[in-house]
Amino acid sequence: MQFEKIEARDGNTTLKVNNILLYSKYRPITDTEKFIESEFNNDDKGYVLIGLGLGYHLHALLKLVTDSKPIFVYVLDSQEIDLYESISGSGKLPSNVTITTDYREIANVNDYQIIMPHVWLQVMDKQHPLYYLLMDIKMKQMSYKRFSSMMEKNFYENIRQRIFSLQHYQESLKQKKFSCLISSGPSLDITKKWLEVVKGKAYLLCVGSALKVLLEEDIVPDGVILSDCQPTIFEQLKDSGYTGVLFFLSTADFNSVRYHKGDKYILLQKGYELSEQYAKKMNYPLLETGGSVATTGFSLLEYLGFRSIVLFGQDLGFMNEYTHATNSTSGRNLSKDEQYIEIESNSGAPIKTLPNLYSYLTWFNRNCKKSTCYIYNTAKNGAKIENVPLIDEKQLYELIKNS
Repeated sequence: MQFEKIEARDGNTTLKVNNILLYSKYRPITDTEKFIESEFNNDDKGYVLIGLGLGYHLHALLKLVTDSKPIFVYVLDSQEIDLYESISGSGKLPSNVTITTDYREIANVNDYQIIMPHVWLQVMDKQHPLYYLLMDIKMKQMSYKRFSSMMEKNFYENIRQRIFSLQHYQESLKQKKFSCLISSGPSLDITKKWLEVVKGKAYLLCVGSALKVLLEEDIVPDGVILSDCQPTIFEQLKDSGYTGVLFFLSTADFNSVRYHKGDKYILLQKGYELSEQYAKKMNYPLLETGGSVATTGFSLLEYLGFRSIVLFGQDLGFMNEYTHATNSTSGRNLSKDEQYIEIESNSGAPIKTLPNLYSYLTWFNRNCKKSTCYIYNTAKNGAKIENVPLIDEKQLYELIKNS
């Protein structure tokens, strides 16, 4: 990285990294303090600050942190340490601050708030082992800020419906052990036909964007799951005629939930404060969401007690330029300008994926490893998930027969 110290309009020093301003060229310290105040959450157990620079973000954070909570500062380039020390008045850091250049020291820090000025992603090497993880975290932070008021409104509207009977539903499924999680990746165009034989013999849970794909084949799933807070998910149910079981995240669009005429079960998610408070109050289960409706669906099937989970349409990548199956309500063509990551498919050939899909793949890799379920994948040209074997149509029927 190339660093250049320059004087800001207010007389303080500001910094360029690879010719991009890290701080304001007008009031670097004041504006940095405003950024930290807008990001800071006093309830977290500790903090991970990405980037040291001239130390302005760190010093602003230290003004807000109480009770000597731990602060890890991850330095992307060792030159930053020299830059920081060159600024007069930096002083000795308190004992709760750890500055490190080893990403492994922060990779497994749980329950800490990650604070990351967006500019560090702009200047960070895309080959860095944390790049896509940090990008996903930043995208989710920005998304949460954008939709937080909508999520809160949905939460209170959904809670008002008083649909808290997931434990009873779990009890009713004790005899069922085989399930299919149906997402709307491109491979579903091929594998949806397999479900004709499977229906009635396995529990079919599909994400909302795959519902109309299945109904076109006269396959009615046992359950549908919704998670998006935006009103656009109404299209997933609109005019579908589906009246089966609906699972919905507490922050999912409340109008879509109200529209559904069948049985409904609310899902309370880990990591969302209102859900966690309500789960404690109601003695209700909390599910890990993983950031997508499919990862939430996987957690739900585990909770419901299924011993086997077969993934359909869980591509997490694509060979061509189309992200979803035909007739899916979420499909779109990708532009050539989008940022791709190349990964290995189940066929062994390389395929493309996007940062958000890559983060879901990381989630599946981690959770499938520790799961006690038998998990199988049907997406030949989809992303290879660790510890999850690929099966074909014949093998699927054998599994069903033997189950």
